[in-house]
Amino acid sequence: MDLRFLEVLGWFRAFSDMYLRGLCLSLESLTFLGHASWRVLYLCTSVPAAVHSICLLFFALESPRWLYLQGRNQEAIEVLKIISPETRAYLESVSSRLPRQQHLEQAPRYTIKDLFIRTWAFKRIIVVMIIMFGLGMSYYGVPLAVRDIKLNIYLSEALNAMVELPSFVITPILLESFTRRSSVLVNALVGGASGVLCCFLSLFGRTKIAFALELVSFLCARIGFNLMAVYIVELFPTCVRNCAMTMLRQALVVGGACCPIIASIGRHVPSLSFAVFGFAMSGFGLFVLLLPETKGSSLCDTMEAQELRDKALKISPSF
Repeated sequence: MDLRFLEVLGWFRAFSDMYLRGLCLSLESLTFLGHASWRVLYLCTSVPAAVHSICLLFFALESPRWLYLQGRNQEAIEVLKIISPETRAYLESVSSRLPRQQHLEQAPRYTIKDLFIRTWAFKRIIVVMIIMFGLGMSYYGVPLAVRDIKLNIYLSEALNAMVELPSFVITPILLESFTRRSSVLVNALVGGASGVLCCFLSLFGRTKIAFALELVSFLCARIGFNLMAVYIVELFPTCVRNCAMTMLRQALVVGGACCPIIASIGRHVPSLSFAVFGFAMSGFGLFVLLLPETKGSSLCDTMEAQELRDKALKISPSF
């Protein structure tokens, strides 16, 4: 997968995330300047979210690969015309050579069950979920525990929202320059080490340096999510890719659900929660060594094609 894939299919996602980061910054400013009530905050979060959802309805495009697998060839061609940099006359001729709906109806249908009944897919999705669980703990927990660092809470939260913006620049560079496994592994180790150092420096009163390391740890958690979102696209074929992405996000949310309990540790032992989040990110990040390297490999559409490709690349049958 090259950067052109991210540029063509991910522009609206990047815009959406930047929009949400700006919303977070504006909410921090609103709370800091006006000490708004919870009703005002609910209104400020609900209305922009509704507008964002409406924009998705009109501007987000369906995946051409998925449309093709569903036999909706004409719709797939129309999407390709929209995202093409210029008019592609050959797309019309391609449409006539695509298999018709009745031929595709004879092909097997895949569901989320296929992720669990095939050994290699089950092991991959479990490893991915373990990694995302650790990233979710850090991504949601580190900003929650920032109150343990004796700094202005409003400024701290605003900077945590702002630090996500560089991740959209750093992630494509890592994807282009390094392998998938090494990028995820090094990122997890750096983020985990930053969290542990943040804990000790905060205990010794070096609050400014500790806060800088907290921002690094949070940035690494965000970059790790971006890297895994691309990695999982290459690990699973089109027929179950949406299901795999759903499991990835579910693991992220479950990790986030556990972080308030860990963050509460800081009330008794200040900043200890940063060390816990750091060890979680690094420890669970080591599981990426169990996944195959996929950089430069082609995307498959079916489970059988994925198995044949992995066999051709001499990837371990277990993973």
